[in-house]
Amino acid sequence: MTDNEIVKNEEEIEINLGELFQLLKSKYKMIVVSVLVCAIIAGVITIFFISKKYESTARIYPKPEVTEGVVDYTQINANNLMVNNYVELLKGNNIQTQVAEKLDIEQSQIKGSVTIANETNTQIISITAKTNDPELSKKIVDQMVAVFKKEAKDTLNINNITTVDQAVLAESPVSPSLKMNLLIGALLGAFISVGYLFIRFMLDTHVHNKEEAEKYLGIPCLGSIPYFED
Repeated sequence: MTDNEIVKNEEEIEINLGELFQLLKSKYKMIVVSVLVCAIIAGVITIFFISKKYESTARIYPKPEVTEGVVDYTQINANNLMVNNYVELLKGNNIQTQVAEKLDIEQSQIKGSVTIANETNTQIISITAKTNDPELSKKIVDQMVAVFKKEAKDTLNINNITTVDQAVLAESPVSPSLKMNLLIGALLGAFISVGYLFIRFMLDTHVHNKEEAEKYLGIPCLGSIPYFED
């Protein structure tokens, strides 16, 4: 390929991008309308069709034993080793089944709504429940803590589990996020409208004016026939 051909191809690409930009600029109203419509649809779906989720969290801590005012570091090490065991006990069917029976709900609902986690670099365990009912979320967490403490005492003879943070009743939902869904809807609207215009631009093989005719045919235009509407 010669240098002249490379320059010609680059010029054609620049002209095409310029034409595409002009098309997008001329159709900005359609793009704006598409963005607004998709954002409104996303907002309506979020508000009226997606179930709201409410979350409650409690945090528990296996407190190290203190002997005559001195912390037993052996107990601290033992606690570190036992934290993973506590997490697995909370995830197990035994505790979750007892909680389900006390609340008169299905055990599968407990398993699907509860998240148990050991907070990073700590011995603190967080128990979180997310459901469609803020009161139910709090009740699940409260019962999980109560049943776990009882099981730890009766089965493992562990009495040092303390509650760091009690579960509170959620006043607002944690999901869905209206702002996030509006943003996603707006971006989707922009993508659809710009994509449509881009495809239409790429598939358009019509010659719209004499300048385009001269460009694609490589010969000067001697004249044009004007178009008159009836």
